Amino acid sequence: MRVVQNSNNILRVLKLVKQNRGISRIDISKKLSLDKSTVTVVVKRLMDLGFVEETTETLSEYQGGRKPVGLRICEDRGLILGLEIQTDYYSAVLIDLTGKVYKRLRGEAFEADSFLEYFLKIYRQVFPEIDRMDIPLLGIGIAAAGLINPHEGIIYDSNPLGIHSPENFYEEVRPFIQVPIFIENDANCGCWAELANQDTSRPQDFLYVLGEFRRAQVQGDNTYLLAFGLGIVIGERVHYGRNFAAGEYQSPYWNSENHSQFSVSDEKLRGVQSDREIIDLVKEDVCKDLAFLVNIFNFSCVTFGGGVAKYVEELKPLLNREVAYNWSYSEKESLEIRSNPEEEVIALGAASMLLEHLFILVENASENPWQQKVGIELFNSFADLMGRKN
Repeated sequence: MRVVQNSNNILRVLKLVKQNRGISRIDISKKLSLDKSTVTVVVKRLMDLGFVEETTETLSEYQGGRKPVGLRICEDRGLILGLEIQTDYYSAVLIDLTGKVYKRLRGEAFEADSFLEYFLKIYRQVFPEIDRMDIPLLGIGIAAAGLINPHEGIIYDSNPLGIHSPENFYEEVRPFIQVPIFIENDANCGCWAELANQDTSRPQDFLYVLGEFRRAQVQGDNTYLLAFGLGIVIGERVHYGRNFAAGEYQSPYWNSENHSQFSVSDEKLRGVQSDREIIDLVKEDVCKDLAFLVNIFNFSCVTFGGGVAKYVEELKPLLNREVAYNWSYSEKESLEIRSNPEEEVIALGAASMLLEHLFILVENASENPWQQKVGIELFNSFADLMGRKN
């Protein structure tokens, strides 16, 4: 069952219902400046396809007469798989169209000759869990480290994954996976996790800091490192930069002889035994560099994710001090510093990324950079997959 006419209205109404559980048809009409009759037709279509249903919950105040009927996104109609693929582990989450989490999974890395083979091995391990739920899989979002073009699905370069020549993942995976699939940089998926949060306190401009502790395997060395990446959001949009390299981090104090991204020598890092010891060694670098970016871009918020998130209380005072020191004017608005220590947050961000692509309004197809289905095409794909279970 496909939707062609008034596609933007379909997506605008669906997004508003997702953001405002219990909203009434009359309030949708007011907020989107649409005729009541148009809203009635669009809502009926969304209900017929299984995206939206009525609920006794309502955001409208009862003022006598006919009580307003609220609307909400249907649960249990379809699942989105989010995967974080790292060199030594993977994590997975399954969410529905409301963002509700159904399952969290975590496993060890597989031996594989290519990224595609690695992904397919993970997928084969996770799919039985999806099959047991008897809810259709609507799409897959993948988070991985490196320079990744999410529009065309090309992994340009990834030191952790050992990829140093472009791999067209979308082209390679197409014969194996029949549902929409997207791949994105892992730190950017942290941004998508934040953007999917419908809380009114969600910042428009922020920095996402992804820090993971791991052993480096470089030329036979076994140095203990903090792998560090940044995600940048400006005007509620993930910023990619030229060649999709925005957020790739290396401290200005870095020494070319080091395996880490910081000024700390390999000799010092070889002696550490814990995450806390690494934080003590690199926190000056981290906070000085972040403060510079916070002030240059006037970010209102910094969110720490990954293993480094548990040390946010140690980083907060130093980061605030460096932000104040680096600021040119007499007064500086306070910086909000958050953390998300949830293990599966990047996988959740990968799933949320795909869900957010449902609401992309494509005005001119020739200017659309996406090689995958987005907007109304993604909506139609979801509708087809959901319909097969009816």
